[in-house]
Amino acid sequence: MEGGRRDGIPISIEELNKLKNIAERARRNVVKMLFYDQTIHVGSSLSSIEILTTLLFRYIREGKDPINRDWLILSKGHAAPALYAILVEKGYINEDELWKIQDISGLLQGHPEIHIPGIDMSTGSLGQGLSFGIGVAQGIKMRGGNGRVFVIMGDGEQDEGEVWEAMTHAVTRKLDNIIAFIEMNGFQLDAATSEVKPKDFLPDVWKAVGWKTLSCDGHDFISLINTIEEALKAKAPVVIFAKTRRGMGFKAIENTEKQRASPDDAKKYLTNA
Repeated sequence: MEGGRRDGIPISIEELNKLKNIAERARRNVVKMLFYDQTIHVGSSLSSIEILTTLLFRYIREGKDPINRDWLILSKGHAAPALYAILVEKGYINEDELWKIQDISGLLQGHPEIHIPGIDMSTGSLGQGLSFGIGVAQGIKMRGGNGRVFVIMGDGEQDEGEVWEAMTHAVTRKLDNIIAFIEMNGFQLDAATSEVKPKDFLPDVWKAVGWKTLSCDGHDFISLINTIEEALKAKAPVVIFAKTRRGMGFKAIENTEKQRASPDDAKKYLTNA
């Protein structure tokens, strides 16, 4: 499974259980990071675990050739702890680095940096990931490559004007080698997302622009895989609206506006999980 794409291959019970185990270990490690740094964005990280696991262990093709491999861009860069935890599972970084996150002696920053193995784009300022991803996808097309680009964004990130500018360009360039995920976890910096944007507003906008729009349960591997398989058959750029829960599985903050928690909360979770 670690070797690359498994497009069109039905998932087996064995593989499904393996993905679940990977996600559970990653979730525990994200929470465990609170013992070492209480400033990390645990809520957003935990909402991304299953999406990252699915992409990195089932669909991302690795390689040194930039136009014939797949790219993963975590545009919601504050969810970096989740990506780091999955990269540990992939063998890109040592688990000990997780316990030095944002420490001067460690490798890992609060947001992804390209000097970290397995990171394709340094992200942090919201809204930039889609533009970068579209540029990569267009470059791949221009050079005749077969690589694909996956971009993961948050629902609050859709406030950024750069996202709106980029989405039209992808359609103009007929980029059928890019798939964007928008995590609909219901919260952003200012408030609940529903207080900032009209309900069900975003899918209509993306569809009107010309993207193929799909939806899935962002914590259910079967739903994710079925939706990605449908996306891969599209002849247009695809955006997947993934319903997720901020802080998924971590009851101290799950489905709340809270991004952070205390080491005591982490200890209770790890003791009872």
